[in-house]
Amino acid sequence: MTLHLFAEKSGVNAGTLSGILNGNRPIAIGQLDRITHAMGFPEGSLYELFVDECFISAAPHWRRLRPFLLRCAELKKLDCIREVLSRLLEDLKQVTGIFETAELMFEQEWYEAAVVMYESVIESERSNHSERLAISYYRLFKIDSRDGYNSLESAIKFIPYRHRLPVSYTLDGLIMLTELYFVYKKWEEVENYANEMIDLTRALYKNQQWQDSDFTPARPLVYYYGRGYLYKSGSYECRRMFEESRRWIAEYADLSWFEGLDEAGLLEVERYKMFAEANLLSVDIKDGKRSRIAEYVQFLGDNPSEILEGLITLLESANRYKFFVDEHLDKFADEIQYYSRINRENRGKLGELEVQYKEPFHTFRCSLFFQKYAIYCFRKRLLKEGVRNTLRSFKYSIKINSKPNIVNSMVLFEFYRNYTTKEQRNAYVKYCREVWDYEEEFNVDDYTNSLR
Repeated sequence: MTLHLFAEKSGVNAGTLSGILNGNRPIAIGQLDRITHAMGFPEGSLYELFVDECFISAAPHWRRLRPFLLRCAELKKLDCIREVLSRLLEDLKQVTGIFETAELMFEQEWYEAAVVMYESVIESERSNHSERLAISYYRLFKIDSRDGYNSLESAIKFIPYRHRLPVSYTLDGLIMLTELYFVYKKWEEVENYANEMIDLTRALYKNQQWQDSDFTPARPLVYYYGRGYLYKSGSYECRRMFEESRRWIAEYADLSWFEGLDEAGLLEVERYKMFAEANLLSVDIKDGKRSRIAEYVQFLGDNPSEILEGLITLLESANRYKFFVDEHLDKFADEIQYYSRINRENRGKLGELEVQYKEPFHTFRCSLFFQKYAIYCFRKRLLKEGVRNTLRSFKYSIKINSKPNIVNSMVLFEFYRNYTTKEQRNAYVKYCREVWDYEEEFNVDDYTNSLR
């Protein structure tokens, strides 16, 4: 193929192409992509060679290097990123550029690459008081919080840096910590971080910092204030300390006194009013007041986002006080069917149903719902359905690594093992393998194979 024909095919100017081939001018990443496509190669297949091109000059230029790293992130060429970083960090002055590029990757949701970059910043940052270091730990925690599996380890690393962040990030960090420890049922930590959030928002409100143009939290300030009390009341409700729970529900039932509320803030005030109504009903029903069930069911019908939480409340109360709620469960049969097949892709597709809680908190609620529903089915001697729901709870519990719910699911399954099918037992073994923390010296598959 002639130079001019290849230039026409690749879209790279013939003079530019000639200069590249003769070594008279550097090749840009966009040009390399066009050349790779013209040669019929997969995207990024020549990137390993391009790493050397980035370091021809003594000091790599970020205007050339950053587009390459971003393309590597987009195509998940993580080995190329690691190779570039290993050379860059011979000069610690490059940490600033690495961090700025990591932030761009995070904005584009190229999380796998962003993790590599942030970890590199953490390893290279000399000052423990660096805001850049704190933000890197915050970002890693935020990335891991998407599925919940590794988020506890990330949280522990993040906690010492939570007050070294810009205050907007601190607020969101406290939200994530409170939600995470709620999933793990660590109520002392839930209350601790909820109190921190309340105290911080109260101080910001008192100083009228919400009026500052550079104060740009992800949500209105009233959201964080109400959320602290919401989780605090929820922690007492879960511990069946209902009077304490009612006390804290009252703190977010009417937040209209909050100054500086824009349209988004007013919407949050209305939502907390709705949450307070729902949670007071929930507390009463869990406290054995069956007379409030009809009112609660009506409320759930009017507020689809609260149905999952409401079903948990109904089942918990029914199981504890030994009554049945079939007529109410029948009203939400479509939602129950939906939860049984829910995943991150099909969430929100069932009519007007909107999931109120984000991952991993929503997954935790699904796990809890199916656990209580399984117990309810076993009480009715619907043994196959009970086992089916136990396995659903087990699956969701594994997804967020919720040890208490995993153990409860396993115990329930063992109690009713004699009523399981071969298919259900195989599913159970599969989930157990996912739970197993593999050790180099002991592979559970090798051991079980030797027993056959």
